[in-house]
Amino acid sequence: MPKSVEFCQLVSRAISHTTWNVPRIRDGDRWRNIENAYLVENPTHVNGHDHFEDAIFRAREIMEKRGWMTEISDIKEQCHEHLYYQHYRLKCSK
Repeated sequence: MPKSVEFCQLVSRAISHTTWNVPRIRDGDRWRNIENAYLVENPTHVNGHDHFEDAIFRAREIMEKRGWMTEISDIKEQCHEHLYYQHYRLKCSK
């Protein structure tokens, strides 16, 4: 029976800032924050959510190194003239 897991990360992009939110994982019916977030933190950022910059891409690398097949997608959602949300999804299967 194939195994699967899904990660998501919401990014808020505006003219003067980008906020990378805490990545989440779904292993069943509910989403939750990942417990080992230190594995996907960006070590060059020390404050705010920016230490999760590109976390979804680091999660992908980790899963691929462990032999999982991965597929990443994103959807952009315009909020108003100068702000949009980018929803990243990472699907992993084995």
